[in-house]
Amino acid sequence: MIRSFIRTISGMVIFAMAAQANAVLITYNDTLLGSGLSVSSGGVTLTATTTGGVLTNIAVGTFAGIWFGPGSAVGSYTLTFSEAIDSIEWEFDAASDVGSGAPETFTNFSTSNGPVVISYTNQFGTLFDGTTITTSTGGADNGQGIINFSGPAFTSFSWDHNQGAQNGSVIERVVINTVGASVPEPTTLLLMGLGLAGLGFARRRRLNA
Repeated sequence: MIRSFIRTISGMVIFAMAAQANAVLITYNDTLLGSGLSVSSGGVTLTATTTGGVLTNIAVGTFAGIWFGPGSAVGSYTLTFSEAIDSIEWEFDAASDVGSGAPETFTNFSTSNGPVVISYTNQFGTLFDGTTITTSTGGADNGQGIINFSGPAFTSFSWDHNQGAQNGSVIERVVINTVGASVPEPTTLLLMGLGLAGLGFARRRRLNA
């Protein structure tokens, strides 16, 4: 009986560890993002939408990807995923600071859970003050950066974009981490099993007394 129980508990622990390993890192590259506003990778569909802005695609070339903001002064943009995720990283290019007009800005970042504070890496020609990304390319058309956020499970990531007097930016890469199945920790399962074993042993002793 004890051996059978141990095999059962071991199986539960192995199953729990496998279920937790279901979390998957998925990448959407520039070619895929340039093929449409709803694309799939690793079984998860990414859909780009906007309120008040403009979205389109650039299929090939240096700026292949999802182009947001062309011909629109201000818009809110959202990337929605068909499965819950707990982290997102997306890289943009082609942010502009050309001429005497206002530069582009990215701000008001949020997930489906509400407003968030992002981490940001400037690759070229941008500034970040902790809440807003602003282009400062000095007349170039290739401001680049990487936006990161990790937190409680969410299904969408949004931001506001003001193109100023520029012509929008391009999302060239998106990396997400899906949320694995919610299962008890292996240690918790083991403790529960040991507790049940103790109750069973005590009951058998009473019956045999």
